[in-house]
Amino acid sequence: MFISKQIYAVDHHHGQASRTILSGYPTILGKTMPEKAAYYLEHLSWIHESLIREPRGHRNMLGSILTEPVTEGAAYGVLFNHAFGLFDSCGDSTFATASALVELGYVPAVESVTHFVLDTVLGPIKIEVQIEDGVVKEARFENVPSYDVGSTRIQVPELGVVNLDVGFGGQYHGFVDADTIGIKVDRKNEAALVSAANQIWAAGGRKIDIRDPENGKEITLNLVSFISRNEEANSYSVAHVYPPGRMGRTPGGTGTSALMGLLAARGQYDPSKTFTMRSVIGLDFTGTGTPLAMPNGAKAIRPKLGTKSYMMGVQHFVIDPADPFKHGFVLEG
Repeated sequence: MFISKQIYAVDHHHGQASRTILSGYPTILGKTMPEKAAYYLEHLSWIHESLIREPRGHRNMLGSILTEPVTEGAAYGVLFNHAFGLFDSCGDSTFATASALVELGYVPAVESVTHFVLDTVLGPIKIEVQIEDGVVKEARFENVPSYDVGSTRIQVPELGVVNLDVGFGGQYHGFVDADTIGIKVDRKNEAALVSAANQIWAAGGRKIDIRDPENGKEITLNLVSFISRNEEANSYSVAHVYPPGRMGRTPGGTGTSALMGLLAARGQYDPSKTFTMRSVIGLDFTGTGTPLAMPNGAKAIRPKLGTKSYMMGVQHFVIDPADPFKHGFVLEG
């Protein structure tokens, strides 16, 4: 049997499946992580098409791919995959990748906390992996500066006027108080929540009339995130919906960061206190934040988030050149 490509990966989950792609692919060229991302998309997109999409993956799978580091002291570079391309940032895959690197020995384990740095498109991020008796108990990372972007109101035919509070935590999230549209943040309401997000996008577009206060650029709304305040202090439940209409299974690292930064800027959260974001399947991400002053004077925080990712398996994939679906497919519906 002749096999054109053999690729090794490891799968983790914390409610959301994420596949860390380890080896078996060409060098991803570039002197910076944005250059590596551009090179990857131009020359190597078959990797995520083959491994994240069906039949080897599924439409809700996330992933990452390792690169050589670009900054002094970083252990690796990492690009974050989804079925249609790359994210600049992804908390879910950061947790999975950090756990995989320690569990498989790519980064030497040091009890009780292993420290290292990963290069990303948005810059280096600091990683902490807590280890007890040789077992990874939690992965944590310091995210990019996270802050309040602003608010807008959108007239949605079936929902009425919807208020979007926009925050940045690696991606732009438009937060909607679920109570105001009469839909409970619950796994049973996935179809209704996805439909509401799609209606919001259809009415307002992904490019909304808000500019990033940090750089003045017009933003593209990456996710619509429905939230509900819990009884516990500094605790929210969330359902993230991302195009073309899929609901996340976790609290989301970028979404948790964005809400923390937004609430802190508006005086509704003390970042020294533990913040909890709960997903529709009952999974919690927890974190705190360090206050920052952005270059333009706007308030921001640098969140540190943590959770436990569980290894599901180490994969040795083969890509048969005769396979008509060697580069995968996606069925919508």
